[in-house]
Amino acid sequence: MFERLDKVRSDLKRAEAKRDEWDNKVKNLQKKCAEIEKTCIHDMMVAAELTPEQLANLIAYSKDNLPGNKPIEEIANTNVVKEDDFDEE
Repeated sequence: MFERLDKVRSDLKRAEAKRDEWDNKVKNLQKKCAEIEKTCIHDMMVAAELTPEQLANLIAYSKDNLPGNKPIEEIANTNVVKEDDFDEE
């Protein structure tokens, strides 16, 4: 009778260890993703020769002055060119 209980407890400990491992993987990937996003934004800012203050002003201005009163998601997604599009030509 207690053998079943011991087995279930053992399975529980293994499952908890795996969960902790996956939680750590998720946290590390989230951190890596955030760092890459920051790098992309920084690279675009440098390419446009903007200071952080100018970028902040540009973003604040654009929020209130969107063409056609469209939501920002609609405008931001219309001019996206994927790298794969160039490979097809």
